[in-house]
Amino acid sequence: MPKKNEGLSLSSRRRLFSQTIIRSLVLSFLLISLVPVGLLGFKVYQAAWEGVWREIYEKHRLLAMNLASPIGIYVKDHRTMIELLAKQLLPLNKAAQRNHNAQLLNSTVRYLTDFRSLTLMDLEGNILTHASAPEMRLSQPNKKDFANEACFLKTRGEGIWCLSGIQPSPVDGQPTIIMGQPVKTVGDNMVAILLGELRIDVIENLRRNIKFGKKGHSAIVDQMGHVIAHPNPQWMKEMRDLSKISIVKKMMAGQTGVAEFYSPFIKANMVAGYTSIPDIGWGVMVPQPKPEIEEQVRGLLYAQLWWGLLGVLLAAVLGLILARWITRPINQLADSAHDLMRNRFKGEIPQVPANAPYEVRQLGHSLKAVIDGLQKSRLEVEGLNKNLQGRVETATQQLRQANQQLTQLAHQDHLTSLANRRSFEETLAGGLGRRQSDTSPMCILLIDIDYFKKINDEFGHGAGDMVLIQVAKILEKAMRQSDIVSRYGGDEFAACMYCDIDVGLQRAQKLLETIRHTDFVWQNTTIPLTVSIGIFHSDTLQDMDMESVLHKVDSAMYDAKRKGRDCVVDITL
Repeated sequence: MPKKNEGLSLSSRRRLFSQTIIRSLVLSFLLISLVPVGLLGFKVYQAAWEGVWREIYEKHRLLAMNLASPIGIYVKDHRTMIELLAKQLLPLNKAAQRNHNAQLLNSTVRYLTDFRSLTLMDLEGNILTHASAPEMRLSQPNKKDFANEACFLKTRGEGIWCLSGIQPSPVDGQPTIIMGQPVKTVGDNMVAILLGELRIDVIENLRRNIKFGKKGHSAIVDQMGHVIAHPNPQWMKEMRDLSKISIVKKMMAGQTGVAEFYSPFIKANMVAGYTSIPDIGWGVMVPQPKPEIEEQVRGLLYAQLWWGLLGVLLAAVLGLILARWITRPINQLADSAHDLMRNRFKGEIPQVPANAPYEVRQLGHSLKAVIDGLQKSRLEVEGLNKNLQGRVETATQQLRQANQQLTQLAHQDHLTSLANRRSFEETLAGGLGRRQSDTSPMCILLIDIDYFKKINDEFGHGAGDMVLIQVAKILEKAMRQSDIVSRYGGDEFAACMYCDIDVGLQRAQKLLETIRHTDFVWQNTTIPLTVSIGIFHSDTLQDMDMESVLHKVDSAMYDAKRKGRDCVVDITL
C-alpha cells in the first residue's frame, strides 16, 4: 500500500511539473501579481487594525473620561450641598431646633430631588431628624441600620466627609449611595452626623446616553467593583460584584487606558476604554464587542481585496496575451521539429515571424542550423555505419573465440591440459544432483603422487612438471570417454568413473601398476614413481553432498598413504 501511494504521489508531481509553457507563464504572471496584492492586503489589514485601535484608544478612552467627568461633578456638587446643609442645621435637641432641622431637611429633599433621603443623627446613633422622598415615605428608617452604617461610623470616627459604594438603603433596601457629613459647632466640635442617600438613576441616565455600535455600551462600578450603572437592570438591582474581571481590577487600581476582556454579560470578547474617577475611586468603562470591530476591519479589507482581485484579473488577461505572443512561435518550432523526427529529418524548419521575441528568433536560427547539420551528418553516418558494421562483425567473431578460450582456460589446468579442480567439482556436483534412476554407478578416485616433494628437491621443479604431465597422460589414456579426470591440485589428481566398485577397483589397480612400471626419465635419469589411490563408492552416492564425498575419498587416499603408499584403498558405504 505505501508503494502505491508513493506512485500516485510521483505521478501527481509529474503532472504538476509537466505543464505547457503558456499555462506556466499565465500561472507565473498570476503569482507575481498575487504577491503584491497579498502584501498589500496584509499591510491594509495591519493599517486597518492600527487605525481601529487608535480610534478605540481615543474614542473609547475619551468617552470613558467624558462620562467620568459629569459623574465626578455630580458627586462633588452634592458633597458641596450636604456640607452647606450641615452648616445650616441646629444640632441642639430642643423643640424649636428640631422643627427647624425637620423643615430644612424636608425642603431640601423636596427641591433637591437627587437626594432620596436625609437623616440627622447624634453621635450615639440616635435619629434626630429624617426626611425622605415621596416614594420612600411608606418605609420607616431603622435606628439600628443607621447606627451600623459604614459612612456613619467612618465620619464619626475620623470626623471627615465620607462616600460609600453602592449598597442597600437603610430605609427601603434599594441600591443607593450614602454620603456622610459631620455637623460641627462654631468651635469646630462635631456634635452630629448628616447622612444623605443619592439617587443612582441620575448616574444611570448619564450612562445610558453613551451608545455606539450594535452592542457597545458603558458601565460604572464603585471603588469595590460593584455595579452602580449597567445595561443589565438585574445586575444593578443585585449590585453585581465584577471585581474579578481584569479591566475592573485596573479601574480599581486607578488606571486609565484601553484593554480587552471577556464580558459575562455580552458573552463575548470586548475591547473597552476605561478610567477611574479621581477622589472617589469609581470606575467607568466603555466596552464594545471585538467581533464588531473585526467586522469593521473586514469590511475595509474586503473593499481593498476586491480592487486587488480586479487587478489580478487584469494581470491574468494581459498575461494570457503575452504568453500567447511568446509561445505561439515556440509551438510552431516544436511542431516542425516533431514532424522532422517523424519523417527521419526530411524537411525544413519554417522561418520564425519577425515580430516574435528575440530569443525565440535566435532559437529558430539555431534549430535550423542544427537540423541542417544533422541532415549533412546523417549521410556521413550512414556511410560510416556500413564500414562500422563490417568491423563489428569481425570484432564479434574475435570476441566469441576469445570467450571460448577464456572458458576453456577457466576449466583447464594450464600445465597438464586436464580439467582443473573447478571443472571437476562442477561436474561432480551435477552428477550428485541427479536422481538415482537417471545415473550410472560412480566411483570417485583421488590419486596422489608419492614423495613428489622429494622429486622437486632432488631433480628440480622441471622434473616435477615432467612427472605431472606424464601422469596426466597416463590417466587420460586410462579413462573412458564418459569418465572425467582432472588435476585436483599440486600433485593430486581426481577422477570420476562411471562403473560399479568392482570394476572401479580393477581399473584403479591397473592404473597403479601402469604408473609403477612407467619410466619417468629426466636428464638421462630414471625417476621411480608410485602413487597412492583412494576410491569411494556408495549405492546412495547421488543422495550425498559433494563435500561429504570429497571428504570420504580424501580419507581413503590418506589411508593408502598410511599403509605404505603404492596401493589402493576403497571406502564403500
